[in-house]
Amino acid sequence: MTPPEPLPPLLPTQHRSPAERLLHGKGVATAVGRGRAEDWTRLDQGVSVHTWRPGPRWSTGRFRVGFHWFDSRELADWTTAPHWHETGPAGGPGGVAGWSQPPTGSEIALALCHADPRLRAAALRLAEDGALPAATLPLVLIRCADTDATVRELARAVLDGALSGSGAAADDAARALVPLALLLDLRRHGSWAREAVLDRTGRKGEVVAEAVAELLASRAFACRRAGVRAAASAGLLDAAGAYAAAERETDVSVAVEAARTAVRLSRQAVEADETAREDVLGRFHALMGLRRDPVLARTVLATALDEDLLGPADLVRLAVSHHGRITRRTALAALLAVHDPSPFLDTLATARDAAVRSAAVERLRTAGRGSELARHLTDSHAPVRALALRELRAAGGDPYAAYRALCLDPAAVTPAAVTGLAGRRDPEDVPLFHALTRHVLGPVRARALAALRMLGALPGDGPVAFADDPDRTVRKTVLRAVRHQPEALRALLTAAHGDVRATALDLLSTRHGLAQREIAPFLEDPAPSVTRVARGAVRWNRSELPLPFLLDLAAPDRPRAQRAAGLALMHDDGARLLAALRLADDPDATLRWTARGETVRLLRRLEEEVGAPYGDEVRRLVERHASGIPGWQDEIRRRNRATRGR
Repeated sequence: MTPPEPLPPLLPTQHRSPAERLLHGKGVATAVGRGRAEDWTRLDQGVSVHTWRPGPRWSTGRFRVGFHWFDSRELADWTTAPHWHETGPAGGPGGVAGWSQPPTGSEIALALCHADPRLRAAALRLAEDGALPAATLPLVLIRCADTDATVRELARAVLDGALSGSGAAADDAARALVPLALLLDLRRHGSWAREAVLDRTGRKGEVVAEAVAELLASRAFACRRAGVRAAASAGLLDAAGAYAAAERETDVSVAVEAARTAVRLSRQAVEADETAREDVLGRFHALMGLRRDPVLARTVLATALDEDLLGPADLVRLAVSHHGRITRRTALAALLAVHDPSPFLDTLATARDAAVRSAAVERLRTAGRGSELARHLTDSHAPVRALALRELRAAGGDPYAAYRALCLDPAAVTPAAVTGLAGRRDPEDVPLFHALTRHVLGPVRARALAALRMLGALPGDGPVAFADDPDRTVRKTVLRAVRHQPEALRALLTAAHGDVRATALDLLSTRHGLAQREIAPFLEDPAPSVTRVARGAVRWNRSELPLPFLLDLAAPDRPRAQRAAGLALMHDDGARLLAALRLADDPDATLRWTARGETVRLLRRLEEEVGAPYGDEVRRLVERHASGIPGWQDEIRRRNRATRGR
């Protein structure tokens, strides 16, 4: 009978982390699991986090194991971990490591990862007596990049001794540490560890290639970042490969590392072969065009500026068309600081960023192109228009003459030109503004009307005459002009457009005290916006509204806004139940479920039957919906739970 095959070693479970398994006395190999580079750094971080403050702490969380719940202290009580025990006087030197005598392998591993540097140093000194387990060598390598100088020096001496031998065993030990050494290169003091391990490794190129492949395949962001850096250092990655890695990477930190590497390699490629510049810059602009985290674009641009990779045309392209505002303005600042922008003013003046356009307008006069300033007087951004006006005056031109010429030409006039001419506040322009109130473009008519109002030259019937204008901007201008005039607002209650009636009704009810009896008829207005405003205006005094009127308003054949208003304003439970039952199958989903919710609530609350005059119809409708009401209750509960985020 053949013996059974041995079981594979246990891996870390979801209930206990590698650090907790060490605390429970498991061996280092069992606790760390597969032994990948990220497994060792995760173990180091896990122990350090739990030991940075001695003594009992609050529970950090709860865990479910089977049918039972435990807090973190039940699974791992870190007060039992190794610690530093003071033996000298208060504030004086002295102390010993608090662990077993002799310490176990799991205790040594915990001490090597401990938050207290004195305990880490004490664990490293065990190597002098040969008590340091071979399985803890990766933790010793991590300590070679320690932030504490004493620990760092001790760990480097221990690592030198461990790797100083010759033969296959020493070579295999060094090869196993290569991925972790490359990962540690991301740390401030990690370069020594990388060089120390690689110098003791045979077939260095092959070993680095294998380690890089392992790091790049990892799910840990830090590992992939270290893999990109190591691949570039070892010559395993060219500019095209780095750009491709940055484009496909999902984590921003890894993408930034790949992008920085790509820019540096691009600079080297351009210096080696000038013909590669076009291809390299094409990849660069493709990467900058990705709509991802803005940090990526800003970092890539900063690196490219440091490497002097971009020419003035590239900076202009970024300033004009990049989707990130900070990136656009950084490129513009770099262009203005290093290069002469005069050849690119026409391109910069077409940018969508007003700051970029302002920079172009500001330099037209000094470039001898002051005659072109007039066309920027109608810019869509007010600061750009103001800058063009000041520059045109400084160049000896008359901006208002340019504005008037534009306003006299029906084909060339723009809303900005009308606003600019109105800024002069000249009564001689009133006839021109009157003519522009009949212009074919609605925004031009609106600006002309606003100019007449500013000059106090509105026609005899005032802005109300323009309330039926087909353009919404004109109607908004009218409403702004009469918002403090109750009589004019009352005249607008019969306007042809619903938005005018709604705004006038809102202003009258909130600012000028419109009576309830005057508001109620607007609940039946054909425009939904007017019905909604009227509903909000009467909701506080809805008890004064007649129930027959509200029942008729909530009838199923009414428009949706009126049905909703009738149901919401109902102030009698019997009538409200009747209206809700009538709307229980409403075609509008929101109103339908509102009505069903009211039906369920009122049926539960009304203990006695609804009396006359609604009782018969209510009973008939309840019988009709009897089979569906339990399902409504379940669906309403489900919707309420979803709304609360449960």
